[in-house]
Amino acid sequence: MKIRYFFLTLLGGLSSLIISCNNHESKKDKVDSITVQHELGEINVSTNPKKVVVFDMGSLETLNELNIPVAGICKDYVPKYLHKYINDKNVKDGGSILQPNFEMVSKINPDLIIISALQAKDYEKLSSIAPTLYLGIENGDFKSSIKKNINTIGRVFQLTDQTDQINKELEHAINEASKKIASSSNKIMILLYNAGTFSTFGSDSRYGFVFNDLKAKAADDLKEEAIYHGTVVSSEYIAEKDPDVLYIIDRNSVLGNVTNRNEIENKLVQQTSAYKKNKIIYLDPDVWYLSGGGSYSTRTMIEDILKGYK
Repeated sequence: MKIRYFFLTLLGGLSSLIISCNNHESKKDKVDSITVQHELGEINVSTNPKKVVVFDMGSLETLNELNIPVAGICKDYVPKYLHKYINDKNVKDGGSILQPNFEMVSKINPDLIIISALQAKDYEKLSSIAPTLYLGIENGDFKSSIKKNINTIGRVFQLTDQTDQINKELEHAINEASKKIASSSNKIMILLYNAGTFSTFGSDSRYGFVFNDLKAKAADDLKEEAIYHGTVVSSEYIAEKDPDVLYIIDRNSVLGNVTNRNEIENKLVQQTSAYKKNKIIYLDPDVWYLSGGGSYSTRTMIEDILKGYK
């Protein structure tokens, strides 16, 4: 009986020790704050911040996928698939995507502000209100940038298991798409149409990942490229370069205007292989112009580009 009692006591002690160790490990995994280095500086931010103001639509996509609530956004240009934030009275309007409303942001009293390149000029002012995290995209290294940004969001909100899975899925989607695209001889052109004017984008532009990561072949070889607005080209230029696939982003529709497609598919554009092969693909400007760099938009962009290779 004494021997039995001894072993029961010993087992009880070991169980307590194991529980104690597990609790210790659990506490060690949970941290109150982390330091994050980004392109504009370094911030110390509390983990699981309760009040978050978001100016970057790509980051808002990822927060939405992770079911993380936000306290404020810029409500002037929001993709339709994120319109629930516009209609939510608990989500305050933090100003324009190009001009934050500093007074309103201060009233929100956020624990964290997330910005992109469009608000970089206001980084110091916003940082004086709350820790401000820059989650921009490096056009020449889109895949690494977006994975890093998603990973950072995971660290801040202690959801790294979920963000690791998102990154794993994106990596797989990009790799699979690039295999199919790289094996094709198709030459493509991405065009922004804006009130009668065409602009094209290359490997160093905001859509550079199409060429750098998805391995698409460009129909033209422009060296000087405007990163965000593209390089203005004529209909004659498009006909001369004769792309096999044309991807069109209609900026007019972002402003609620309806474009007659005959304006885009004019007589010169009709001379291209893309037109003759029925390979003119109209892209959703909500994804391609208003957002980008988030989990949802990246998946959609990959799917959209693959349409030209069916």
